[in-house]
Amino acid sequence: MQYALLVTGSPYQTKACHSALKFLKAALLNPQHTPIGVFFYEEAVLIGNALSQPPRDEFDLRKEWAELAKAHHIPLYLCIAASVRRGIVNETESKRYELSQHSLAEGFQLEGLGTLVELMNTTSKLIQFR
Repeated sequence: MQYALLVTGSPYQTKACHSALKFLKAALLNPQHTPIGVFFYEEAVLIGNALSQPPRDEFDLRKEWAELAKAHHIPLYLCIAASVRRGIVNETESKRYELSQHSLAEGFQLEGLGTLVELMNTTSKLIQFR
């Protein structure tokens, strides 16, 4: 079964990003499950901010997402509108807005809502974490 994840809860105010990560790790143990992407929307896009740094003695949620996605070739999409609104930009958007640096974490990519619609139309299930 192919599926996609939609994460909308803040990584700092809710357990949505934690729960989605745990779910994905468990689902990957079953070869019948094929995740084709994770779309972060609303406050969840904060997970892709390279400039936020957790204390050294805390779990690095962003790093865990990036490593899992890289190991299993799962794209991690951040809603571009929600990201730019929160100061998360890639090199292209940084130049567009004449900023001196970019803040998109490695392993994440900015995409529009069309990507979410495509995920919804090409999978068996869309599972949301709020």
